[in-house]
Amino acid sequence: MNKPDVGVIFEESLPSEFFEDFESNVKAEGLNLVVESRKPLGLMACPEWFILPVVVAFIGKSYFDGFLKEMGKDHYQSMKESFSNLTNKVMCNPRIEPTLFGSQGKIITHNPFSLAFSILAEAENGYTFKLLIPKSISGDNYGLIANRFMEFLSDYHLGLKTLESIGCVFEGQRPPSNIIFVHYNSCSDSIEWLNEKDYR
Repeated sequence: MNKPDVGVIFEESLPSEFFEDFESNVKAEGLNLVVESRKPLGLMACPEWFILPVVVAFIGKSYFDGFLKEMGKDHYQSMKESFSNLTNKVMCNPRIEPTLFGSQGKIITHNPFSLAFSILAEAENGYTFKLLIPKSISGDNYGLIANRFMEFLSDYHLGLKTLESIGCVFEGQRPPSNIIFVHYNSCSDSIEWLNEKDYR
């Protein structure tokens, strides 16, 4: 299967209505959109931040580099709003937080981020951004986090933002699995890089 421009994959135990609204609002002629359920993955042997969340969204480079150049900014605004609404629905309704098991020292004891939902987005040079979403925030305005991430991605693909501009430092090596972890800093109202090693 070809990689989609935009995708949302969710565990089949979740209400499909959450995702039907997203699909109907985002779909457009020429957009390779995938919205589908999957069975729970079961046990996974990997560091916590690399675990596939209960709901994972994906935005390909092709969306910004190809589709938007033909469709203009109207669809971007619609998708930005749709991602904001979806993030609020998943995070503010009673949500599934996977239970973690592991030997001593293998599980992050102070991980503030949820395993219920995250957004992956293709970057340059084979990298992938992974937006980590906090388990709790004041006001429960999770939609703002998705908005800021979408704005960052637009600026990034226009060349207005770089890895350096979000504080990303790899210490001379590519990150594991080529994943660049980012989060929303409410104090600076911006997307920033997170070093996974700091949370082990």
